[in-house]
Amino acid sequence: MMDVCFFADEVSKDFAEAVKLGVEAGANAVEVRGGIWGKTVTTIDDDDVKRMQDVLAKHGARVASIGSPFGKCHHDQQAEYEQHLRYFDRMVELAHAFDTRVIRGFAFWNPARAKDVPRPNIAEYLDTIVKKLSPVIPIAEREGVTLSLENEGATLIGTCQEARTVIDALGNSSALTVCWDVMNGLGCGETPYPDGYAQIKGLVTHLHVKPNKHQTLNPVGSTHLTYEDLFRAVLADGFQGAASIEHWGTPELMLKGVRELRAAIDGMS
Repeated sequence: MMDVCFFADEVSKDFAEAVKLGVEAGANAVEVRGGIWGKTVTTIDDDDVKRMQDVLAKHGARVASIGSPFGKCHHDQQAEYEQHLRYFDRMVELAHAFDTRVIRGFAFWNPARAKDVPRPNIAEYLDTIVKKLSPVIPIAEREGVTLSLENEGATLIGTCQEARTVIDALGNSSALTVCWDVMNGLGCGETPYPDGYAQIKGLVTHLHVKPNKHQTLNPVGSTHLTYEDLFRAVLADGFQGAASIEHWGTPELMLKGVRELRAAIDGMS
């Protein structure tokens, strides 16, 4: 069955407190990004990692995904891009330290990401994306991890269709998968299911779960879908990862989301 996960830094900036509260609400997994005693996944050292491991062990939780910022950079700014390559090397180390293979990442800032501006034609950027992402794929393959590309409207991959186009162009490596943010795709005008999911079927290694306008789990956005519909679809296709609560607002609403997600997944058993 699917793990219940949440972004720790959206519950508390104290990692220990976040894990404690999240587990009490029903989570058994954590997505690590920031809020790590004043640090982030790009700045923590090995002592911080050991402290985090101790917290996780105390509460019986695991890290489901390294919520890295890799790829949230400008593709045409070389120094920034090279910094993100170094980030990826560190994310691989963290994935091993926390016994997860999922490293969330992105496909560079969308240069036309202003509100109400049409999405760029992915074909026009495909050669650049392939050139810039290619160096990390053999690293991920060798290290047994996956770069799980999130569809995010502020980047060049905003929809499942765009994610599939990029993965195909990069040769369909097993080390390149999808972090499916259903609401992000919906925000880019894509119907999540069946249309969006048909493009990434079998490629999903992580899920992000955001609330609708009523700050509840269901329905998904303004659709008639439920998250249970989507969970059943990915599980039927071999999904073995986690669904992660993100951007529910306040820490209290985040924990509400964890409780609703736990109830939804338990109800599917």
